[in-house]
Amino acid sequence: MIRWERYTQSFRDYSILFFILTLSLLLIINNKTPQVTWIRSHVLNATGVWNNWMSSIYQYRSLKRENEIIRIRLAALSYENSLLKEAYLENDRLRQMLDFKKSSAYDLIPASIIVQNYEGFSHAILLDIGTSDGVQPGMPVLASKGLVGRVVTAGDHISVVQVLDDINFRVGAMIQRTRITGIVKNTDENKLILNYVPITEDIKLGDVIITSGNSAIYPKGIEIGYVSKVEEPPAALFKLIEITTSVNLNNLEDSFIIGNPRR
Repeated sequence: MIRWERYTQSFRDYSILFFILTLSLLLIINNKTPQVTWIRSHVLNATGVWNNWMSSIYQYRSLKRENEIIRIRLAALSYENSLLKEAYLENDRLRQMLDFKKSSAYDLIPASIIVQNYEGFSHAILLDIGTSDGVQPGMPVLASKGLVGRVVTAGDHISVVQVLDDINFRVGAMIQRTRITGIVKNTDENKLILNYVPITEDIKLGDVIITSGNSAIYPKGIEIGYVSKVEEPPAALFKLIEITTSVNLNNLEDSFIIGNPRR
């Protein structure tokens, strides 16, 4: 009984307090005196500032989540675009290889490059085909744009190719325009040159250089490169002719090995 009386007393006190506060609030709202109007305006302003601040925090969090979602989507789209670009480039490269193979007078064995190896002026590449695919040492290797080198070693399923810019590589060549012959080789300064061309011969920048067909290894007419520099050293018998290869030998991915002539 005593507890119930205490509870009733407490509830009555809270009820009276709530009634007084409500009445005070109504009196303040309806009061038109300057002091009360000033207080009411500042309270309303503070309330508005508080609401705007809370709304800004909510919008910031919402925008942050949206930005994170957008970044994830952009990353996914960038990856997909990279895959599509790589597929396009690979398709274009394979189409060029197929067109080249169809137009060749020789049977061509397609090969992919596994490894490129540089040691000083030595340059070799490793192919993923070998004697089981019909490859033999001495066979020429080329890409769709021109000569790459020749096979020096062949295993059952792998081949080693000596590349055109190797210091020990040699190939008989000619200027396509004038039919002037010489020997293509690399120098100690790592420059590819056409050697043994008399100083009196007509050589121009941009002249295309092809294999001469004077050896049993390289068929005639395979493009090697083009003349990128011509000099006539004093008292020299031969011109100094530098060559830029038609094939980018540093970025090779696919190649062909020349087989037998087509019948």
